[in-house]
Amino acid sequence: MKKLCNLLILIFLGIFQAYSTENNPRITYSINDSWQFRLGTSDIGKEGWSTVSIPHTWNAEDCVDDFPGFYHGTGWYRKNIQVDSAMLSRPLYIFFEGANQRTELFVNRHRVGEHIGGYTFFCFDITPYIREGENQLVVCVDNSYDSEIPPLSADFTFFGGIYRDVSLISVSPIHISTTHYASSGVYVHTPEITEEKALVDICTMLSNTQKVRSKIFVEHKIYSATGECVAASRKKVAVDTEREQAFNTQIVVNHPELWEIGRPNLYRLQTYLWDNEGKLLDEVSNTFGIRTCSFSAEKGFELNGKAVKLLGTNRHQCHSGMGNALKDEMHVRDIELLHEMGGNFLRIAHYPQDEMVLAACNRLGIVTSVEIPVINAITMNQNFSDNCVEMMKEMIYQCFNSPSVCIWTYMNEIMLRPPYNSEPSIKKDEYLKYLYHIAERIENTAKEIDPGRATMLPCHGNLAAYEEANLINLSDILGMNLYNGWYGGDFSGFEATLDKIHQKYPDKPIIVSEYGADVDARIHSFKPERFDFSVDYGVMYHRHYLPQIMQRKFVVGSAVWNLNDFHSEERMDAIPHINCKGLVTLDRVPKDTYRYYRAMLNKEPYVAIGGSDWYNRSGVADNSGVCYYPVSVYTNLKQVSLKVNGKMLAVSEVQNGAAQFNVPFIDGINQLEAEGTFQGRYIKDFCRVSMKLVPGSFDNKESFTELNMLFGTARHFEDKTASLAWQPEREYVSGGWGYVGGKAFRARTKRGSQPASNLDIYGTEQDPIFQTQRRGLNSFKADLPDGRYVVYLYWAELSGADVVDLAYQLDNIVQKEKATERLFHVDINGVRVLSSLDVAKEVGVRRPMICKIPVTISDKKGLTVDFIPIKGETMITAIRILKMD
Repeated sequence: MKKLCNLLILIFLGIFQAYSTENNPRITYSINDSWQFRLGTSDIGKEGWSTVSIPHTWNAEDCVDDFPGFYHGTGWYRKNIQVDSAMLSRPLYIFFEGANQRTELFVNRHRVGEHIGGYTFFCFDITPYIREGENQLVVCVDNSYDSEIPPLSADFTFFGGIYRDVSLISVSPIHISTTHYASSGVYVHTPEITEEKALVDICTMLSNTQKVRSKIFVEHKIYSATGECVAASRKKVAVDTEREQAFNTQIVVNHPELWEIGRPNLYRLQTYLWDNEGKLLDEVSNTFGIRTCSFSAEKGFELNGKAVKLLGTNRHQCHSGMGNALKDEMHVRDIELLHEMGGNFLRIAHYPQDEMVLAACNRLGIVTSVEIPVINAITMNQNFSDNCVEMMKEMIYQCFNSPSVCIWTYMNEIMLRPPYNSEPSIKKDEYLKYLYHIAERIENTAKEIDPGRATMLPCHGNLAAYEEANLINLSDILGMNLYNGWYGGDFSGFEATLDKIHQKYPDKPIIVSEYGADVDARIHSFKPERFDFSVDYGVMYHRHYLPQIMQRKFVVGSAVWNLNDFHSEERMDAIPHINCKGLVTLDRVPKDTYRYYRAMLNKEPYVAIGGSDWYNRSGVADNSGVCYYPVSVYTNLKQVSLKVNGKMLAVSEVQNGAAQFNVPFIDGINQLEAEGTFQGRYIKDFCRVSMKLVPGSFDNKESFTELNMLFGTARHFEDKTASLAWQPEREYVSGGWGYVGGKAFRARTKRGSQPASNLDIYGTEQDPIFQTQRRGLNSFKADLPDGRYVVYLYWAELSGADVVDLAYQLDNIVQKEKATERLFHVDINGVRVLSSLDVAKEVGVRRPMICKIPVTISDKKGLTVDFIPIKGETMITAIRILKMD
């Protein structure tokens, strides 16, 4: 039956191909499914091949496991395709939207060619290698480090694989080029725009694979958004044999509808090739917009002569469980998230992304910057330089027609990791000279191809390094990646830095191309501090930065780092291998920081209760049986009210995008309802919170069910997997519960300390439980009522673990803690339960140890867990107490 079905499919495809090639000048279809894949060697006879679909990456899992590093090397793909006689008579191309980073193609065991670079489209002519019937495609992709291919290093994971769509393109012998930098082959430019008319320059790359010179007609038709043909041109042109040639023409569009942020009007350009007998040879469709844009320190960013503040985010192309192998609709959804937030700017960083990204930005009216992945450092040789320039050309030609693109960007933080600091053989002056040479080549390439768009070079905070390299005045816009108050310093350093730069370069428009703070959506703190990864600190950070950006005209725009959390395999922190500065999580759940920006940027009335994704909470009940916690409501209204469990709590005025409430939570489910009014309409949001209250003192047997306490921290943590709420430590007082003695551990950094370890705790996804601890404590006491309990003691040995020295951490690089031999006894109510405990020997360094101990309390003795030191300090990370009856 299976063989019969396959035969019918082949017959259908054969009929379809024959019909299609006869009646259609250009056929494009994806071949994403049923590829065979294996890592390592390509030996066809060997086992180990698996069936995969494109998009695909081989690093989706190993980039987040407990083993340092991820696979760098070759991966092989193979697939058989059917080619009938009709298709065989026409040129056939294979089009890759993205494969990282060196790709070789073989057809029927013949090497077709190679593409270098992991983020732009590329296309191969496979016509000479195909035959009628079955043909085998074999693709080798290599994501190994290569000193001649940028990026050399970066704060994101270099996923390997064919991670974007693959298509076949069948065309007539005379056609619009598919191989001119793998672009559409048609380039649209609007050099003159007035209210009455717009001059549209069109360059069409023509390809003639025949051995005779031919005369054809090139026809262009421009359609408005409503489908009306508003301009047309038809001209005869002689096409030379066996080469590509450019054909230029101009068309006038009367009374043009401009592409604007609030009204992104788009035109559709249909380009046709006809022979002398009226037969259609080729047809290509392109979308473009008519608009002007400019940047200046005096006027800011002007779109069609109107000043607009660019406010938005950066974006990385990865997702939880998928790496960078995303489906088209996932790219579109990200841009819709930005648009719903009210963002009007997207820095597509640090590389060109899926074509769906720009298509969505064009449609939704979001201004973009696109960049090539030259990051951190360069290699001083011709091949590296040539690869940089080639990437710039590919990017510009492939994105040329997108009206949203207003900036070409290159060399992100290129002075962050100059090799002369670690390699004595590299001379600083020679390196800086060659760096400028490459930068100048890239800049000149952009201006030669597309002089109408601005360029930007993003710098990190050490501007003096870029001045020494003579890079400041090379690009049109100065990009600044600033993290004052996160990697070091305090919030006020942000505006001080901006003002200092403007004073020195008063004519230079500035875009804050990166700023942000890591936020683990599971962590909250009512005493937030730098590097605690709490939602609350992240909100504080952004509520300081955004008003400062808005106040400065010379800051023409800004881009939060980042729209979404993204993979960065070397990182550890609260969520290992993830940079969690995103306004939404890796699986696109909005954080409070996203809610804040939506309140500040979106003009549609908006009310959102902060912490609505923090469902499981715990707290200490006061004498009235409630626990008061602050709650923010993010809104663009003037005031909002909040009801708690059906009762009106208060009405609060809104400041800087938020209204504040002090909410009395009861034990169990709490219902919150925020409400505001806009033009007579009620704007509401609802939130449910499951609160587990722990009594501050134990007065009766029924008042306690469980306690989950983290030592050495002010952080709350939600274990979403187990639906557990962990609360910060407290010191013991008679009748209550808490620690006795010791001090909270703080991880030492280059210039201070931070409130938690940044180590990846192996064997768990709940790392924050084990990244804080109290050392040197004497005991934990809880004056619990009599009964049966289970006590869980949590440990992780943090000393002696290797740390990763990341340049991105700047002054916040965590110092390795010297290995400490730590031995202690653990007694519960006078009974020794653990003798001479050495956590490192029991489970290893940076691994969790959880000891479950049943305990019966009687005679009103309560619970006492004693830690008796033998060698070194005692320590513990968390305790969980569960009542069994």
